[in-house]
Amino acid sequence: MRVVAGKFKGRRLKTLKGSEVRPTADRVKESLFRILGEQVVDADFLDLCAGTGNIGLEALSQGAKSTTFIDSNYHCIRIIKSNLEMCGLDRKHPHVRVIHLDAQKALARLSKRKAKFDLIYFDPPYASKIHASCLRQIAEAGLLSPTGVLVIEHRRVRGADWTVSLILDELVLSRQERYGGTMLSFYRWQP
Repeated sequence: MRVVAGKFKGRRLKTLKGSEVRPTADRVKESLFRILGEQVVDADFLDLCAGTGNIGLEALSQGAKSTTFIDSNYHCIRIIKSNLEMCGLDRKHPHVRVIHLDAQKALARLSKRKAKFDLIYFDPPYASKIHASCLRQIAEAGLLSPTGVLVIEHRRVRGADWTVSLILDELVLSRQERYGGTMLSFYRWQP
Protein backbone atom coordinates (compact mmCIF):
# COMPACT_ATOMS: atom_id res chain seq x y z
CA MET A 1 0.00 0.00 0.00
CA ARG A 2 1.41 3.37 -1.01
CA VAL A 3 0.52 7.01 -1.55
CA VAL A 4 -0.22 7.23 -5.29
CA ALA A 5 0.09 10.97 -6.03
CA GLY A 6 0.94 14.40 -4.62
CA LYS A 7 3.56 15.54 -2.17
CA PHE A 8 3.84 12.15 -0.40
CA LYS A 9 3.79 10.12 -3.64
CA GLY A 10 5.49 6.74 -3.39
CA ARG A 11 5.56 6.57 0.42
CA ARG A 12 4.85 3.05 1.58
CA LEU A 13 2.25 2.89 4.32
CA LYS A 14 1.95 0.40 7.14
CA THR A 15 -1.08 -1.84 7.49
CA LEU A 16 -2.32 -4.34 10.04
CA LYS A 17 -1.50 -7.99 9.58
CA GLY A 18 -4.38 -10.40 9.11
CA SER A 19 -7.94 -9.74 8.04
CA GLU A 20 -8.85 -7.24 10.76
CA VAL A 21 -8.57 -4.33 8.30
CA ARG A 22 -9.20 -4.28 4.55
CA PRO A 23 -7.21 -1.38 3.07
CA THR A 24 -8.59 0.26 -0.06
CA ALA A 25 -6.73 -1.11 -3.09
CA ASP A 26 -4.40 1.32 -4.89
CA ARG A 27 -6.39 1.08 -8.14
CA VAL A 28 -9.64 1.96 -6.34
CA LYS A 29 -7.88 4.83 -4.59
CA GLU A 30 -6.40 6.11 -7.87
CA SER A 31 -9.84 6.04 -9.50
CA LEU A 32 -11.48 7.76 -6.52
CA PHE A 33 -9.05 10.66 -6.59
CA ARG A 34 -9.26 10.93 -10.37
CA ILE A 35 -13.06 11.27 -10.03
CA LEU A 36 -12.80 13.81 -7.20
CA GLY A 37 -10.13 15.78 -9.07
CA GLU A 38 -9.73 19.40 -7.99
CA GLN A 39 -12.42 19.04 -5.31
CA VAL A 40 -9.69 17.63 -3.06
CA VAL A 41 -7.60 20.81 -3.15
CA ASP A 42 -8.20 22.92 -0.01
CA ALA A 43 -10.97 20.56 1.13
CA ASP A 44 -11.78 19.63 4.69
CA PHE A 45 -11.72 15.81 4.46
CA LEU A 46 -13.26 13.25 6.81
CA ASP A 47 -11.91 9.68 6.70
CA LEU A 48 -14.63 7.79 8.60
CA CYS A 49 -13.70 4.23 9.64
CA ALA A 50 -10.20 5.17 8.51
CA GLY A 51 -8.43 1.85 9.10
CA THR A 52 -4.82 2.59 8.15
CA GLY A 53 -5.50 6.20 7.20
CA ASN A 54 -4.67 5.34 3.59
CA ILE A 55 -7.45 7.49 2.04
CA GLY A 56 -7.09 10.49 4.36
CA LEU A 57 -3.33 10.56 3.80
CA GLU A 58 -3.89 10.47 0.05
CA ALA A 59 -6.23 13.46 0.42
CA LEU A 60 -3.57 15.39 2.34
CA SER A 61 -0.96 14.41 -0.25
CA GLN A 62 -3.18 15.70 -3.05
CA GLY A 63 -3.85 19.07 -1.45
CA ALA A 64 -6.63 18.73 1.13
CA LYS A 65 -6.54 21.54 3.69
CA SER A 66 -7.27 19.22 6.61
CA THR A 67 -8.13 15.61 7.35
CA THR A 68 -9.97 14.11 10.31
CA PHE A 69 -9.32 10.39 10.81
CA ILE A 70 -11.86 8.37 12.81
CA ASP A 71 -11.58 4.74 13.85
CA SER A 72 -12.70 2.69 16.83
CA ASN A 73 -9.85 0.17 16.67
CA TYR A 74 -6.88 1.02 18.89
CA HIS A 75 -4.47 -0.81 16.56
CA CYS A 76 -5.74 1.19 13.58
CA ILE A 77 -5.21 4.46 15.49
CA ARG A 78 -1.59 3.43 16.15
CA ILE A 79 -1.09 2.61 12.43
CA ILE A 80 -2.65 5.95 11.39
CA LYS A 81 -0.29 7.83 13.70
CA SER A 82 2.68 5.85 12.39
CA ASN A 83 1.67 6.51 8.75
CA LEU A 84 1.28 10.22 9.50
CA GLU A 85 4.81 10.26 10.93
CA MET A 86 6.14 8.50 7.81
CA CYS A 87 4.75 11.46 5.83
CA GLY A 88 6.33 14.02 8.16
CA LEU A 89 3.07 14.78 10.00
CA ASP A 90 1.83 13.93 13.45
CA ARG A 91 -1.46 14.02 15.27
CA LYS A 92 -0.59 17.46 16.69
CA HIS A 93 -0.27 18.97 13.21
CA PRO A 94 -2.86 21.79 12.92
CA HIS A 95 -4.47 20.24 9.82
CA VAL A 96 -4.66 16.67 11.15
CA ARG A 97 -7.09 15.27 13.68
CA VAL A 98 -7.18 11.65 14.89
CA ILE A 99 -10.27 10.53 16.83
CA HIS A 100 -10.40 7.15 18.57
CA LEU A 101 -14.16 6.52 18.79
CA ASP A 102 -16.73 4.42 17.02
CA ALA A 103 -18.24 6.12 13.96
CA GLN A 104 -21.60 7.02 15.49
CA LYS A 105 -20.15 8.55 18.67
CA ALA A 106 -17.55 10.46 16.63
CA LEU A 107 -20.23 11.83 14.29
CA ALA A 108 -22.28 12.96 17.31
CA ARG A 109 -19.21 14.75 18.70
CA LEU A 110 -18.51 16.43 15.34
CA SER A 111 -22.16 17.46 15.11
CA LYS A 112 -21.99 19.18 18.52
CA ARG A 113 -18.93 21.08 17.29
CA LYS A 114 -20.82 22.15 14.13
CA ALA A 115 -18.10 20.59 11.95
CA LYS A 116 -18.44 20.72 8.15
CA PHE A 117 -16.59 18.64 5.58
CA ASP A 118 -16.22 19.11 1.84
CA LEU A 119 -15.43 15.43 1.30
CA ILE A 120 -16.39 12.46 3.45
CA TYR A 121 -15.03 8.97 2.78
CA PHE A 122 -16.90 6.26 4.68
CA ASP A 123 -15.41 2.76 4.61
CA PRO A 124 -16.88 0.64 7.40
CA PRO A 125 -16.31 -3.11 7.55
CA TYR A 126 -18.35 -4.54 4.70
CA ALA A 127 -20.43 -6.74 6.99
CA SER A 128 -21.29 -3.94 9.41
CA LYS A 129 -24.81 -2.61 9.70
CA ILE A 130 -23.93 1.04 10.37
CA HIS A 131 -24.25 2.45 6.84
CA ALA A 132 -27.79 3.82 7.11
CA SER A 133 -27.49 5.14 10.67
CA CYS A 134 -24.21 6.95 9.95
CA LEU A 135 -25.57 8.45 6.74
CA ARG A 136 -28.63 9.63 8.65
CA GLN A 137 -26.38 11.29 11.25
CA ILE A 138 -24.30 12.98 8.53
CA ALA A 139 -27.43 14.25 6.76
CA GLU A 140 -29.32 15.40 9.85
CA ALA A 141 -26.29 17.15 11.37
CA GLY A 142 -25.34 18.81 8.08
CA LEU A 143 -21.77 17.52 8.37
CA LEU A 144 -21.40 17.52 4.58
CA SER A 145 -21.03 20.99 3.08
CA PRO A 146 -23.68 22.09 0.53
CA THR A 147 -21.35 21.38 -2.41
CA GLY A 148 -19.67 18.40 -0.75
CA VAL A 149 -19.41 14.75 -1.76
CA LEU A 150 -19.86 11.71 0.46
CA VAL A 151 -18.33 8.47 -0.83
CA ILE A 152 -19.12 5.05 0.62
CA GLU A 153 -16.86 2.09 -0.10
CA HIS A 154 -18.83 -1.15 0.15
CA ARG A 155 -19.15 -4.69 -1.12
CA ARG A 156 -20.55 -5.08 -4.62
CA VAL A 157 -24.30 -5.40 -4.35
CA ARG A 158 -26.58 -7.71 -6.27
CA GLY A 159 -30.35 -7.58 -6.47
CA ALA A 160 -32.05 -4.98 -4.30
CA ASP A 161 -29.49 -2.24 -3.88
CA TRP A 162 -29.66 -0.44 -0.51
CA THR A 163 -27.46 2.34 -1.90
CA VAL A 164 -30.08 3.37 -4.47
CA SER A 165 -33.03 3.22 -2.09
CA LEU A 166 -31.21 5.14 0.64
CA ILE A 167 -32.35 8.76 0.34
CA LEU A 168 -31.90 10.95 3.39
CA ASP A 169 -33.35 14.43 3.32
CA GLU A 170 -31.92 15.63 0.03
CA LEU A 171 -28.69 13.62 0.15
CA VAL A 172 -28.97 11.37 -2.91
CA LEU A 173 -26.92 8.84 -4.83
CA SER A 174 -25.28 10.60 -7.80
CA ARG A 175 -22.81 8.00 -9.11
CA GLN A 176 -21.57 4.45 -8.59
CA GLU A 177 -18.35 2.78 -9.73
CA ARG A 178 -17.50 -0.91 -9.49
CA TYR A 179 -14.01 -2.44 -9.11
CA GLY A 180 -14.29 -6.22 -8.91
CA GLY A 181 -15.97 -6.96 -5.57
CA THR A 182 -15.73 -3.33 -4.38
CA MET A 183 -18.10 -0.46 -5.12
CA LEU A 184 -17.91 3.26 -4.53
CA SER A 185 -21.21 5.10 -4.12
CA PHE A 186 -21.14 8.90 -4.38
CA TYR A 187 -23.76 11.02 -2.62
CA ARG A 188 -24.44 14.74 -3.03
CA TRP A 189 -27.03 17.17 -1.82
CA GLN A 190 -29.82 17.40 -4.35
CA PRO A 191 -30.05 21.00 -5.68
